[in-house]
Amino acid sequence: MTCFTDVLAQIAPRQTGVLRFVGDSLQPQQRIFGGQVVAQCLMAANQTVSSDLGAHSLHAYFLRAGDPEIPIEFEVDPIRNGRSFSTRRVVARQRGEAIFNTSISYHVQEDGVSHSFDMPPVSPPRLEADDLSGFRGFTTKTGDPNLIELYQLERQRVTQYLAEEQPPVGRSWFRAVGPLPDDKAVHQAALVMISDYSLLSTMFYPHPYSNPIKHFMAASLDHALWFHHAGKIDDWVLYDCDTPRAGGGRGFSRGFLWAQDGTLIASTAQESLMRLKRD
Repeated sequence: MTCFTDVLAQIAPRQTGVLRFVGDSLQPQQRIFGGQVVAQCLMAANQTVSSDLGAHSLHAYFLRAGDPEIPIEFEVDPIRNGRSFSTRRVVARQRGEAIFNTSISYHVQEDGVSHSFDMPPVSPPRLEADDLSGFRGFTTKTGDPNLIELYQLERQRVTQYLAEEQPPVGRSWFRAVGPLPDDKAVHQAALVMISDYSLLSTMFYPHPYSNPIKHFMAASLDHALWFHHAGKIDDWVLYDCDTPRAGGGRGFSRGFLWAQDGTLIASTAQESLMRLKRD
């Protein structure tokens, strides 16, 4: 695979019934990357709504670790079809058990008043991505490509992770390896993938652990995303994440995705497991 559209071609859910789909996972990975299954649920649900509707919000729960060697079955429930809004519920299953559940709301395009936060002041992205070949996450192992490389995404860190206490804010530039077609659904799928990076790792910034993978059991528990504006995700977008609170073995993170011109493209929120390992 040489670009993000190759990734989508491999994981795109195939329709097996009126509201049933099946999709595959990229390999190698130890458990299915959450961003992949979120994107697959969105792609499956998109095939069940009219073309004048666009996804505006998504709320999901990660229920079980997914096995990348087994196809994923997607069941779409058309909960509501309205004049302005429609809602879809998607359950992803393996071996007959639910591994992921999401609700996606769709809205026709409307005019209205607008306002937005200002984009934080950061240095503009460079031409080239950071070398992340040595980066290891919670779902990869030595010798395998990391998830950013596997899913044909690129990253430039603005905030560097330190082995000491630091403010609970993490910022990076991301983009999908392109070019991507002029198709809003493709760019939303790329945005969904990117949205599952950084949120979990930002939780560790205030805690002085040089290697969180060694000290913590970590996994995304839920995920929410709101699409505000169409964006070109094969161009650099800033992912501005913070973590307002952690406790009780869980951490809460928020994120804002910005185009380089200062347009707020999307907002995210996630709660994750951050359970200290016992010796």
